[in-house]
Amino acid sequence: MDIFAEIEIAAPPQEPKKTPTNTTDSGFETNTETLPIGNRNIPPGGGRQKFYDMRSMAADNPYTWNDARLFYRQAKFMERFTDDFDGNADFSMHTPCLQRMGYERLRTYFTWRTKIRNGEYPEISPAYIFLHMYELLACIGAENPQNALAQLLALRAAYAEKFPALDDYLPSWLKDFHVYYELPHTFADFVRENALLYPASPAFFDSGDILEWSKVSAYDVEKSRFFAANDENAQLLADAFAAAVCALATFCGEKNIGLKGLFFLTSTREIPWFPFRRALFHPWLVSPNRRVVLPGGEIYVCENSEWSTFHTAPYAHKKDLAAFVIKKTESEVRLAANYKTKISAETAAISKAAAALDAIGISLREIETVIETAVTDFFREKNRIVVSVDTKNLAKIRTEADGITEKLIVEEEPPHPPWTNNTAIAKQPAQIPPQGTASPAIASGWDGFVRGLTDVELETLRMVLGGKGIKAFADGKGLLVEVLVDGINEKAVDAIGDNVLEFTDTPEVFEDYRDEITAAVGARQ
Repeated sequence: MDIFAEIEIAAPPQEPKKTPTNTTDSGFETNTETLPIGNRNIPPGGGRQKFYDMRSMAADNPYTWNDARLFYRQAKFMERFTDDFDGNADFSMHTPCLQRMGYERLRTYFTWRTKIRNGEYPEISPAYIFLHMYELLACIGAENPQNALAQLLALRAAYAEKFPALDDYLPSWLKDFHVYYELPHTFADFVRENALLYPASPAFFDSGDILEWSKVSAYDVEKSRFFAANDENAQLLADAFAAAVCALATFCGEKNIGLKGLFFLTSTREIPWFPFRRALFHPWLVSPNRRVVLPGGEIYVCENSEWSTFHTAPYAHKKDLAAFVIKKTESEVRLAANYKTKISAETAAISKAAAALDAIGISLREIETVIETAVTDFFREKNRIVVSVDTKNLAKIRTEADGITEKLIVEEEPPHPPWTNNTAIAKQPAQIPPQGTASPAIASGWDGFVRGLTDVELETLRMVLGGKGIKAFADGKGLLVEVLVDGINEKAVDAIGDNVLEFTDTPEVFEDYRDEITAAVGARQ
C-alpha cells in the first residue's frame, strides 16, 4: 500500500488578503488568488516534503480532488520541479490530476517531464501525457503560448502513433488554444501547416481545394473517370474548381451572406463558451476584450475575461450542395475540354438545398450561371496566346522590312499616249471565278454565302442539315471536323455576319438560320 496516499487533513491555514490579479514570471496577468502553502523554501527535488506542500493546497476543500483551479495552482507550484527517479510506476486515470497521485507516480511523472523538457521522449503511460498536456494548455512550463503550442505538437509527434487517443482530443484543444491565446499566426495558417490534424477542415468552403470539398460532399471526385484519367485532367479540374469557388465567394459577398452562408447556419444568440472541453483547465488568464473569427465561420467573443460564442450548425443539405458544385464544375470542364463523355449535375436531386437557398434569396440557377461563367473565363484565360516582342529588335525589324519593301516595288509603265494603236494590245478574256469561289459582286447574303462554299463544304452543310454525322466524311477527305466547321463559319461571318454551325459533339445548324440555309443550299446547282 502506498502510505503516501494516506493524508491527514489539517485545519486550513489562514488566508492572506486576496488580490484580484497576479502577474506570472512569463508576464501573463492571471486571475488566480494566492493561497498559502507549507514550507516554501524547499528547493526543486526536495523530496516528499515538496509533495506534501503541494497536496496541502487542497486543505480548504479536501474532497474536491478534480477541481481545475486546484490543479492549476498545484501545477504552478510544481512548475520548475525536476526529478531523477529510477522507477516507472504505471498510471491510469480518466482525468488525471496531481492530488490523487501517489508518491511513486508523482516521481515517475516529474522524472519523465524532466526528460521530455530535455528532448527525450521515453515510453510512458498515456495518463502522464494527458496530465502534461493539461499543464501546457495553461502555458505551465512554457515561456509563452507559442512555446506551449510547440511542446504540444512535439508530444503528439512522439506519442500519437502509439496512443491514437491523443488525436481524439488534441485537434479541438488546439483550435481552442488559438481562440484563448493571441498568437502571431492565424488558425487558418495552422490548419494548412498541420493537415494531418485537420483532414476535413470546417473552412473547406473558404478554400478552392477540390479534394477538401470532396471530403465533406456526397460526391467523391477522386472516383471520377475524368479526374482519375491522368494528372493533367486532375490538375485542370482542380484549377477550374478553384476559379469557380472564387467566383461563388464573390457572388455570395455581393449578396451579403458570405460563401459559408450556403452551408452553415450561424445563430444570432450568444452562448457561454469554456475552452478545452474534457481537459482539466482553469481559465487563469485575464483576457482583453476581443472578437475571434475562425475560418469555419465560428465566432468567439471575450468581454471582461468571460467568453461566449455564436452557435454554428451545418445545414442538412451541406453534403448535397457541395456535391452539386463539384459536379457542375466538372460538367463544364468536360464540355470545354471536349472530353468523350459528359456528366450532369441534376438540380432535382437537391430540392432541400434549393428550398433553403430560396429562403435567403439565391436560386440554384444563379449558382449554375456563376460556375458556367467562371469555367468559361478560366479556359479563355488558359488558352490565351501572349505574344512578346523584344523592343531591342524593333529597329532591326523595321530596317529589314523597309529593304524587302523596296525590292518588291515595281514601277508602273506610263499610260499609252492618245496616238497609241490600242488595237495592238491583246484583249484579255474576262476572269470567271471557279465554281465554289464567291465573286465580290455576290459574296453577301445567304445566296452569296452558299455560292462561296467549296464542294466539300457544301456537302458537309447538306449532311449537317440532314442530321447526319460528318466525321467519316471528313476523315475520307483527310480533314478534321473542326477545320471544316470553322471554314464554313468563317465564310458565314463574311457573308451574313454570324456563325451558322454550333459545334459540340456533333455539328448542328443554328435553328434561327435553318430555313434560310436550306433554301440557299437547295438553290445552288
